[in-house]
Amino acid sequence: MKILLWVIAELLVIFILLSMPSSGFSNTSKWFGDLPIDKVVHILLFCSLACSFFFYFEASNFRFLKTIRVKAWVLIFCILYGIGMEYYQKYFVPSRGFEVSDMLADAIGALLALPLYSFIRKKDNLK
Repeated sequence: MKILLWVIAELLVIFILLSMPSSGFSNTSKWFGDLPIDKVVHILLFCSLACSFFFYFEASNFRFLKTIRVKAWVLIFCILYGIGMEYYQKYFVPSRGFEVSDMLADAIGALLALPLYSFIRKKDNLK
């Protein structure tokens, strides 16, 4: 149950963060050089979201939720959520717009979650 609440919280946090006007954000960071901090945030948010779904389904009692097919559906959902958020920003969030580069960052974040999750699970099984 705790993991489900975490997944729901992540969905809400992403919605809230991507609903904020962008006027107060810096475009770059001294930590990441010329890489726009906005894209780093998108990657981290969607990587974390996909990992949360993976851990939630892994903790489930239903075997079919632990399959590669379900992981693929999670990735598709996360990517579509990112695309949906871009449309939401375009029409409902002042000073934010529709950016393909944000959608790509969301997709990259979601896709990076799979090897990260596999690495964590493998490391956990070695203990």
